[in-house]
Amino acid sequence: MVNFFKTVFKKGELRQRIIFTLGMLFVFRLGAAITVPSINANALTGGATNSGILGIMNMLGGGMLERFSIFSLGVSPYITASIIIELLSMDVIPILAQWQKEGNTGKKKKDKVTRYVTLLLAAIQGGSLTYAFDKGYHILNSSSMWTYAYVVIVMMAGSMLAMWIGDQITQKGIGNGTSLLIFTGIVSNLPNSFITTFNSIVSFDKGTQATALGILWYVLFIVVYLAIVIFVVFNEGAVRKIPIMYATSSNTVMKTKDSTHMPIKINSSGVLPVIFASSVLAAPRTIISFMKSTDVTRMIDNILNYQQPIGFCLYIIMIVLFAFFYSNLQIDSHKISEDLKKNGGAVPGVRTGKDTEQHINVILNRVTVVGSIFLVIIAAIPLITPVIWSQTSNASLTLGGTGLIIVTGVALETTKQIKTLITRKEYHGYIRK
Repeated sequence: MVNFFKTVFKKGELRQRIIFTLGMLFVFRLGAAITVPSINANALTGGATNSGILGIMNMLGGGMLERFSIFSLGVSPYITASIIIELLSMDVIPILAQWQKEGNTGKKKKDKVTRYVTLLLAAIQGGSLTYAFDKGYHILNSSSMWTYAYVVIVMMAGSMLAMWIGDQITQKGIGNGTSLLIFTGIVSNLPNSFITTFNSIVSFDKGTQATALGILWYVLFIVVYLAIVIFVVFNEGAVRKIPIMYATSSNTVMKTKDSTHMPIKINSSGVLPVIFASSVLAAPRTIISFMKSTDVTRMIDNILNYQQPIGFCLYIIMIVLFAFFYSNLQIDSHKISEDLKKNGGAVPGVRTGKDTEQHINVILNRVTVVGSIFLVIIAAIPLITPVIWSQTSNASLTLGGTGLIIVTGVALETTKQIKTLITRKEYHGYIRK
């Protein structure tokens, strides 16, 4: 590990990329600490953003929504817009499907449309959050129309600036900029989460024996946390390799090239199924929380609460369904089959064309079963551990969950890109010699 970091900082280009990335992340975190003018941030502290979809947004933003900062929307409008455009590009809107086939030219056109959709979603999301929080918690110093417009414009500008920072990191820095912004938001809250957990488990005012027992519980908590990290890293790197053989003809004699493989990740859908399932269940509850309490609203809240038995079952079912949906969206077996056929490739023992497509679908569905079970386990850890381990009742977001998958995934991908840049630099140096 020490040699790895020494190698990293010896490379001039790589050193510049890392410094640029750290600088842009510093700017992002600096803006995350600035509250939007005309907002009373103290009204949000103490539970307004600790549950539901708002809790997820606040966790992914590193507490930015709790402070109602200028980056409180983060990159969530951009991510949502990207998903919408990708879905519409699947032969839903012909012009988008055509751009999909035009390579870099079509990609630039799609990126431009995505930015316009991001701006629209940021306006809708910012306006909805401002109105809901003002009605529920009176966060605005003045509830006039101009104040609403001013706050929403600042939030829109912050979201677009966050999107620009992410793009700059992707182009001139290290790793995927959008993912790194989310990564930074989650990691920035970890020290505070561990301190809160320590204070809730260890009690210094209840005697020496109670203090020693609390410290032991906290050490056990750290061990369990590290075990979950290892489990997540192992599953994030696990792949199912489909062998591929390529054949060429020379003087009417068929010659087989060296075999290769096509990797399919066990968890190809990433953390999106957990976020989607949480959002679908939490969105109605968030809306209901700003309404007058009645028997109907209380019943809906209990049904959709994934900390209750019925809501928990719905939560698990939705995670599995979204995992299958997104995995099949990410991996197009028909396109893979056609590309293999055009390039003279084939899966050993399987006919090209329709049979190869069916073979890939079967493997993908089997792999997704394992991946969905992994997601269910990770998503259930913050909900189950407080029940069976009361000492972690205040650390549910710290122990496992969606944030851990994002953090480990981004860290692994960034490390992989750094190693790729180091290898490329070494090969360039060798060629010059």
